[in-house]
Parts: sequence; structure tokens; C-alpha cells
Amino acid sequence: MKIEIENAKLIPIINFMYDLKLVRKESRFRRRFINLLSDRAKLVEEERKEILETYAVKDEQGKAVIEDGNYKIENMQGLTEETQELLAEKLVIEGGDNYELLKVINDILNDLVEEPYEGQTSEIYDYLCEQFEPVQSGEVTS
Repeated sequence: MKIEIENAKLIPIINFMYDLKLVRKESRFRRRFINLLSDRAKLVEEERKEILETYAVKDEQGKAVIEDGNYKIENMQGLTEETQELLAEKLVIEGGDNYELLKVINDILNDLVEEPYEGQTSEIYDYLCEQFEPVQSGEVTS
């Protein structure tokens, strides 16, 4: 069993989880979950910068041209396509060592089912619930 989370959803999920009021075991496992997501988010940001460098206009020394804090882009279509591809990639968290983590995060989500959400918070909660459906149906194996 595995949970898959799109790279584009990492930061909103981190923010959602961080804002939850949790104690003891749930708080510890939230921190572990956030750490997993944060590690991946750092990698995605590094790769995004590499993509920007690839598609940026280069100066005489071969360095990317940055104007007003933004890369000057030579091939916007290529940049857009490659960035979308990166953001669509998924972090996969499998059972095994993460069995209890998946179970506890699922329990947290189930405890929040009666909470009112709107906007992006609602979207992220729904997305997480969809990703954790296999956990809810008992498909997670240790």
C-alpha cells in the first residue's frame, strides 16, 4: 500500500498540517509527516531552480540573467512544460516502516471530518482524504 502526493501539493499540505492543534502521539507523527514532505519540497525547489537556469537567457560568462529578482527566460514554453512535469511528479510513501505514520495521519484526518473548511484549506483536506482512502479501507500492510 502506498500514498502518493503530488509535488504541487506539498507546501499547502505542510501548511495545513502545521496549523492543526494536536497533542502527544498525533503531534509527533504530524511532525514526521511534515518532515517527509519538507524534505521532498526542498528537493523540488532545487530542481525547479535547475529548470529555471536551463531555460534562462545566459550572459557572456554563461550565467543565467536575473532582472528584478526574476530569471530572464529564453524558452517559456519549455520552462512551463518542464515545470508542470516536475509539479505533477509524486512523492510515494509506502507502508512498511511508515505503516504507523500512515495510520495516525489517517486517524487525524478522520477526526477532522466534522470541521468546516473553505477555499484552499477545503481543497487540501479533500485531497488528503482521497490520498488516504486506501488506508481507510484497510489496504495498508505493515
